[in-house]
Amino acid sequence: MTAPARRDAVLVSDADTRQALALVRALGRRGVRVEVLAAQRGSLAGASRFVAAEHVVPDPEAQPEAWSAAVRARLAAAPDALLIPTTEVALGNLYRTGLAESGQVAAPPAAAYELACDKARLLACAAEAGFAVPRTDAVEASSLAVLPPGQSFPAVVKARRSRFLVEGRWRHGSVTRVDDAAALARLRDEPGLRGGALVQPFVPGRGEGLFVAVDHGRVMAAFAHRRLHEKPPGGGVGVLLESAAPDPALLASAERLLAALAWHGVAMLELRRDPAGRAWLMELNPRLWGSLQLAIDAGADFPGWVLALHGGASPPRDAPRIGVRTRWELGQLDWLWIAWRRPGQRRAAGLTRRATLAGVVASLLTARGEVLRWDDPRPFARELRAWLAAARTDA
Repeated sequence: MTAPARRDAVLVSDADTRQALALVRALGRRGVRVEVLAAQRGSLAGASRFVAAEHVVPDPEAQPEAWSAAVRARLAAAPDALLIPTTEVALGNLYRTGLAESGQVAAPPAAAYELACDKARLLACAAEAGFAVPRTDAVEASSLAVLPPGQSFPAVVKARRSRFLVEGRWRHGSVTRVDDAAALARLRDEPGLRGGALVQPFVPGRGEGLFVAVDHGRVMAAFAHRRLHEKPPGGGVGVLLESAAPDPALLASAERLLAALAWHGVAMLELRRDPAGRAWLMELNPRLWGSLQLAIDAGADFPGWVLALHGGASPPRDAPRIGVRTRWELGQLDWLWIAWRRPGQRRAAGLTRRATLAGVVASLLTARGEVLRWDDPRPFARELRAWLAAARTDA
């Protein structure tokens, strides 16, 4: 492992994300000076007692140029600081402006990042590395009157890129399950598919994650989890998670893929394990992930690995524990509400109403809260206020 110059401070982008909060807490507890970048005062991570300063910058999605200029100025004022971007949008802005190659940013090589963000190209490379990947047809949204030849319902239509630029603003790519031709045709004008669409067969089962720290193509640390509850229940963001031992076959494929990409940094490989037990690779996220707190709780010190790979610190010696659980408290409430009110989502997850209630009660007894930590309670209070405000608006 190379040893870059040591850093006096760490800047964390997108302070309203859960991964930013987990990163701030982990680094702050080890005595690192941590500052955050937020689009407005009072961000989730900015509420943590471990934050030394919160800097308000323009919105990276709505004002990418202004955000990049503000970040450039912040890095110029702190030449010994390391910026850790926590979202794909932040990374995209940093690559577009050349800041990712400045030596002050924890980011994978530009070519590897570009390939990872293009899901069609990524899955083709993953298949060569030995991963099972769903059949994937790249199409334009305007052609979604019929499924590509050989595909059948139910199918999944997703954006080719999770985030893409339209008229100077970042847009969110959509992911939709379609069960018939009418539902498919409605997606022809879907804004979330303007950057191109992919059609795949629907893979039933449960989400899993494989997480790695990679030193110039060589995997140095690995961690895995499985999603016990997802929001929405039929497949989505994990809200109740359990640490697991990395699957040796999947890890071997990941090592081949990341070596081929000359990856450097951290990455998340998102998988779905079907009822027959086969794991299918869905995408590779070139950044820290929303469930980072579980890895930290289980002893997989990815914040320490980021510093080691990009900031000159000594690499931690990880010995992750198996069977550790965390729950995203408000995400779990959303999961319960969706599962209770939407029978289709409940059936897709194989749940009954009684089972959803039992699952929430069991999680209270077996899983640690992700955002609510009694030694640092203010972030949860901030998140709860935002959640209640959104609930009132939706009502």
